[in-house]
Amino acid sequence: MVAPALGVEDRPLLACLLPARNCERDLPAYFRSVSRFADVVIALDDGSTDRTLEILAGEPLVRVLLINPRRNGYGGWDDSANRNRLLEAAQDLRPVWIMSLDSDELIEPDEARALRAFVETDAIPGLGYGFRVHRMVGRRTYDRSNLVVFRLFAFEPGQRFPDERLHFVPVPMSIRSTRWVTTSFRIQHVGASTAARRHERFLKYMEADPSNEYQPDYVGLLAPEGRTMAWRTREPDETALGGRWSGAEDAFDSTAPVLSAIIIAQDDEATIAESVGAAVRQESDHPFEVIVVTSGRDGTAEIVRRGFPDVRVVELRGRALPGAARNAGLAVARGEYISFPGSHVQVSPGSFRARIAAHDAGFAMVTGSVANGTLTPAGWASYLLDHATSLPTRPSGDLAGPPAHCSYEAEALRRIGGFPEGMRAGEDTVVNERLWRLGYRAYRSQEIEITHRSPCTNLPRLLRHHFVRGRAMAKILVHDRRIFEDGTGVGLESWLFGYGRQRIRGVERNVQTWGDDHVRVQLARVRPHLLAGVAAAWCGIWFELFALRPWGTTRVLLHSLLDRGRRRRA
Repeated sequence: MVAPALGVEDRPLLACLLPARNCERDLPAYFRSVSRFADVVIALDDGSTDRTLEILAGEPLVRVLLINPRRNGYGGWDDSANRNRLLEAAQDLRPVWIMSLDSDELIEPDEARALRAFVETDAIPGLGYGFRVHRMVGRRTYDRSNLVVFRLFAFEPGQRFPDERLHFVPVPMSIRSTRWVTTSFRIQHVGASTAARRHERFLKYMEADPSNEYQPDYVGLLAPEGRTMAWRTREPDETALGGRWSGAEDAFDSTAPVLSAIIIAQDDEATIAESVGAAVRQESDHPFEVIVVTSGRDGTAEIVRRGFPDVRVVELRGRALPGAARNAGLAVARGEYISFPGSHVQVSPGSFRARIAAHDAGFAMVTGSVANGTLTPAGWASYLLDHATSLPTRPSGDLAGPPAHCSYEAEALRRIGGFPEGMRAGEDTVVNERLWRLGYRAYRSQEIEITHRSPCTNLPRLLRHHFVRGRAMAKILVHDRRIFEDGTGVGLESWLFGYGRQRIRGVERNVQTWGDDHVRVQLARVRPHLLAGVAAAWCGIWFELFALRPWGTTRVLLHSLLDRGRRRRA
């Protein structure tokens, strides 16, 4: 069923896109909610086996109804194809604004009135607007909430959502993430309100993504609700772009930690006492806990037990890789936010307080400033290569992309199944990029400062460290399918011919933008070490590419070299 094209004067102000499957229990409340702010609904029934199609066909708000063939399960579910069909169907209606809202998502009457007023007056075409999602149990929420989903945008002909089958952000690709804006509007998610419904969602995604191609793990969907609090009615004078409410703290258990600081240590007898001591001495308005995860063969765990009896120690066998150690700490953490200071890091006073404040402001990923604690030439070179985006003189602000390292909203980590466990480095890069693609936002607070004592005290250690980091980068490239896509060498050419120059220029640009005179002097002084570190990383990338994909790497490398030669001769 498709609506006829409308004249300009008949264009709906706001159309809601609804992909639906087996959701008859949710639809009555859904349409009561949507009727308060939307003019029409464009719906798609994805092969339902219950009364969903019948309800959609009889609903006056549904102006366009698309139908997929009936099927019994979620195998082959293509969310991108469904949502793009809905977006294409909007071409005939030509609404001024489009919003995606799923059948198990509701907007309260006070929020709906404010949302309608916003699109009538202040909303700006060309931006994508985000909503905070609160999971619900009855009239109580168990989110603060740090999960932001981007759903609202102005219609333009020819728009298209990303083609990733599952777990993409439903904002047209023509609207870059730098133009996504978080609002104060809230969505109530009722799809995880009971253990039975959480189990249904888990089975759905296991059937739709059995090989975990689109998410490493779905176990987080089974997690029980956390501490609940009463739902807050929207304040009459609250603005659409105002800050997130974080009041009614007495509704929470005041004894439970808000932040869990997980320190990963491997044979770190020399530094662990100083790192743990700086963490436990933090002053904060909210309770926090410190967890130390140890592996290796020395007495790191015993040092922590003797010196810090209130710190929980998780001792792993052998030499655990970083992802496995992080996940072991995450498994026992009780905090709403998770930080990973590191055993070679000293946390400055007040950092926990500033970190919690930034998370409470609505950001699922929070990063800060990194000071250099290894003052040798090799130490400075490694610091600039790893932390030039985190110089202490860089001001606070929202980030336009995923941070290099950060703390997290705990439920965001559990939603994606934690960290990959087979990488020697870069496991947090994989997670941060994944969370960013899911719509989680990031913030940098200058008040959060750590001092990093790099193990790169001399040139051989610098070379080993960045060789390992280069290998990790290669794994990320292969994992994200950024190369080997068409066999032409396009993906590899920049890594072959441009990596070193781009890396050095990036460091120089960051130091010039955010560095002080002292850092600029150090950059000039350690340039030979900097070049050596970049060369080691470049060698690590190619070593790992040949180890992971020897024939594919050889093929695209030869193609790239031949193509480059032809272009030069031309």
